[in-house]
Amino acid sequence: MDKLEPPAELLDLEDGASETFRILRWLQGELEIQPRETPAGKIVPALRMWVPPEDKPAGAPYWDATAGNLIARLLPMLDELVATGRKIRVTKQGKPPVARHRVDFL
Repeated sequence: MDKLEPPAELLDLEDGASETFRILRWLQGELEIQPRETPAGKIVPALRMWVPPEDKPAGAPYWDATAGNLIARLLPMLDELVATGRKIRVTKQGKPPVARHRVDFL
């Protein structure tokens, strides 16, 4: 799996929060993160999704998803989302370790 280059732009939502965007292209790989409980860093599976500037005006022009349930939900639909340019809304429901992500087509 490819190592995704920094900087990381984690799609890390609070419980009940949403983010709406379109996906221009995507890459599945690994990302090094520094969680509080592992100061030395940790390599995790990740999905990098490049988005239009108007969908994310600050920071790098992509979102990095690291939640396993979100990656599993997005993978089957990514090619269609890129081809159609359709917007999605990702909503986090719950708190780790039982948090889940809802993906709505807009």
